[in-house]
Amino acid sequence: MKTTNNDQSSYDAIVIGSGMGGLTVASLLAQLGKKRVLVLERHFKLGGYTHSFRRGKYEWDVGVHYVGEMHEGSLSRKVMDLVTGKQVLWHRCGSVVERLHFPEGQFEYPDNPEHLRERLIEKFPEERRAIEKYFRDVKKCQNWIARYFFAKMMPLSLQKVLTWPGRKLAMTITDDYLKTIRSPFLRAILTAQWPDFGAKPSESAFAYHSAVTGDFFNGSFYPIGGAQEIADSVKEIVTEAGGDCLVNHPVQEILVKDGKACGVKTIHKGKEFVFTAPIIVSNAGAVTTFKKLVPEGYCEAEKEKAGRLKQGTSAVALFLGLNDDPRNHGFDDANYWFFSSLDHSESAKPEDVLDIRGGFLSFGSLRNPEQQQHTAQIISFSHYDAWEKFADKPWLRRGEEYDRLKDELTEALLSLAEKHVPKIRDLVDYAELSTPVTFEKFSGHAGGMVYGQLCDPDRLDKDQWRVATSLPNLYLSGCDIGSPGINGSMMASIFTAVKILGFRRLPEIIQS
Repeated sequence: MKTTNNDQSSYDAIVIGSGMGGLTVASLLAQLGKKRVLVLERHFKLGGYTHSFRRGKYEWDVGVHYVGEMHEGSLSRKVMDLVTGKQVLWHRCGSVVERLHFPEGQFEYPDNPEHLRERLIEKFPEERRAIEKYFRDVKKCQNWIARYFFAKMMPLSLQKVLTWPGRKLAMTITDDYLKTIRSPFLRAILTAQWPDFGAKPSESAFAYHSAVTGDFFNGSFYPIGGAQEIADSVKEIVTEAGGDCLVNHPVQEILVKDGKACGVKTIHKGKEFVFTAPIIVSNAGAVTTFKKLVPEGYCEAEKEKAGRLKQGTSAVALFLGLNDDPRNHGFDDANYWFFSSLDHSESAKPEDVLDIRGGFLSFGSLRNPEQQQHTAQIISFSHYDAWEKFADKPWLRRGEEYDRLKDELTEALLSLAEKHVPKIRDLVDYAELSTPVTFEKFSGHAGGMVYGQLCDPDRLDKDQWRVATSLPNLYLSGCDIGSPGINGSMMASIFTAVKILGFRRLPEIIQS
């Protein structure tokens, strides 16, 4: 029986975390299941890594830099339109998606797979056969991983049968797959987008490489008005169905009664609150869910797995407010990638926190037609170990040593970008740096992980997470059951909703 609006602590479903996966499930449960859904967010803004923030006249999206497959008619666009009630419009970015800067030279990724293939063959004619095979195999793996996500709703034995064809290729280490390519420069170009999912080619499964890289073959897109539009649209859908979206409500524990998940305990303004529901969906990340939220005596196998997994990496993000339109200085809305070596493992292995060997520059304001003040971001990976000692100190008051380190790292990131695009420094009017402890505080992910579990072959096999957990009524959503990024989290979380609402709902979702 559904609860009524008169009971503000009891709902039909509770979703922990308002990132893309949580938003997807909440919206689908509200629309297709007619359920009153409670979305609980630990941050003071809804949206997880899709939220936006302001400093004076400047505004940035925290985690959304570009999204693939949002052209009209694509499956991802159909699902996104359903999830957001068609309230989010998408701007197609320019014809150059990526501008890659290596010591050996530069390369541009166009927004068309045929053009990309032709450009690669033109630059590396001796590698024609390998390049053509690469594009065929990426397509095979894209199809395989879609089948893999679909099969997560099914018993494990059936999943293995459905995913057996193509499994060997999908689970190959990316570097091993690329050994047939003789040119180190070509290998580096093909794997340059590895920071989009956080696993170096030496450790990533080729299926994840294919899913993320292939996502941008048809160009990149950006939500008009900024990524916050996604969360705001889902909030409207949830509240219109009688549900709620509450911020500043970190979940402390998942409650269990008669061996089933039945609610959550949260803290808000120093007070404890209890909310109940017969359906609990955690979008907090599998590790956080099992190590921090599920009480003793439950999900012991999942807890053991969560304790031994290889964790993904964290990052530093420099948010820049600009004093002029970047286009007046030769920039456009492509992503600018900077690498110190053709060996991506070398670029990702700094000696210390200030040893920045690679990074990413993007201009969010050039992708959002509604943004008036121009902004940019420079992002690089960073090891949590260098920042851990500051984790227990309060936000914005972490001390002089922390502030000094941030200032030095800000200079290091600007210097990195300046080596490749010298005009960037003159544009800077405002700068603010986020560190791994910033990401940890607001996401709740241990170590400030930005992509969750490492995207290696084990994640597709013995270390995979299923939609349903061993605790009845508790389900997972988000990138840990899918792949990193907006589309990876959204598409995988469809299957969480379908697992709850019934398989008959799947055609309704994908044919929307």
